[in-house]
Amino acid sequence: MSKDSHFVRGFADLSAERAGLAWSLAGGGGLIVESGKATGVSADEVSRESDERWSFHTPLKGDPLGGAAIFRHITVETADGMIVCTARGPGELAGHGEELTDGIRRAGEHEIPFEETLISTQYGADGEPTRFGLELWPEDADQSSRAAATRVSGSLLGGARSAKVWAGMFRCHADGAEGAGTYLLWRA
Repeated sequence: MSKDSHFVRGFADLSAERAGLAWSLAGGGGLIVESGKATGVSADEVSRESDERWSFHTPLKGDPLGGAAIFRHITVETADGMIVCTARGPGELAGHGEELTDGIRRAGEHEIPFEETLISTQYGADGEPTRFGLELWPEDADQSSRAAATRVSGSLLGGARSAKVWAGMFRCHADGAEGAGTYLLWRA
């Protein structure tokens, strides 16, 4: 693959209880969720199965897995666009909160970066995510005021594993609105 050919993309329609996620990382793969049932498929199959337009497409520069022990990609639909977050951590991380994170809000043609992106994940007995939370701080925000941050919560609708990648679709709440979210987790 060329240095800029990695991607994560997806679509969701909560009212139809249907969503899809495709990725090119770690050999590529996909996920279709219908009525709460998740099925792992190929990235091409997600494209063929979908007559919806992609809700999001995130090109990833370079090799986001190179030298990493963990990589996360999270998207959340908001009332005015999309939040996209990534986190990457090398194998020597001591614990939670030490990954390098990045977050942006996409609103139309605009991308607004967050100064600080905090990701928390709740895992089930099988070690796979069941809930997540985001706390996103805009640039130059007064961090003594909790109201300055954007907060997101997500609850699992369905997920599936494909080799080292787990992907799931979530019902999310952000900025007082409900929307769909995705969570892709790769571990070395």
